[in-house]
Amino acid sequence: MSNLSTVFANSVDNSGSATDGVQVTAYGQGQVSGVTYTVPAHADVDVDFTLNMQCVTPENVNALDQLIRSLLSASKQHEYDQLTKKTSSGGRGFFLFFSGGGSHSSYSQTTHTMDSWGLTREQQSKIIDTMMELVNKTQRFEYKGTIQNTQYDYSVSGSMFGIVMDATIQKDEKHTQVRFLAPNLHLQGNDGSSIPTVNPPLYQNS
Repeated sequence: MSNLSTVFANSVDNSGSATDGVQVTAYGQGQVSGVTYTVPAHADVDVDFTLNMQCVTPENVNALDQLIRSLLSASKQHEYDQLTKKTSSGGRGFFLFFSGGGSHSSYSQTTHTMDSWGLTREQQSKIIDTMMELVNKTQRFEYKGTIQNTQYDYSVSGSMFGIVMDATIQKDEKHTQVRFLAPNLHLQGNDGSSIPTVNPPLYQNS
């Protein structure tokens, strides 16, 4: 069974005064250890593997993503949907919504982000309250799909990566630490280049 080995080296810092909000303590690519591949020229390769990880449930990831989107204005919802299409979002807009693509975001930075998206303090509190209820659980993910390389006259080799975000949520004197795994894996060649995608791209939680 494969485990996600993240590239994060910074530990969570819970020092300082209590601040209501969300702190992104780590965000980026996590390589799925033990999952490498080589696809010959003009060929397809089927992938089928299991990933076990301590993280928030996929149902809660989806619910949080939908909650944030529902609180936005129509124009901001369109912007949010554009985030979802980016590879670095892993298929869910809130990963980039909170992180901005950076490896860390402070409480003040995420609050400023929510302000800039037009969220009121009441709406922000609703998001924070929802995140406070989230807990990490051991999740089992089944990944199945096909790496398509039929249109290329060269072979490709590389690894699979998932988007992971670690966060600390603070409300009054209480805080919780959670990890989110985005649903879409992406493929990266040994030279760092993107390669043909897996079809279908989504995991199945078992």
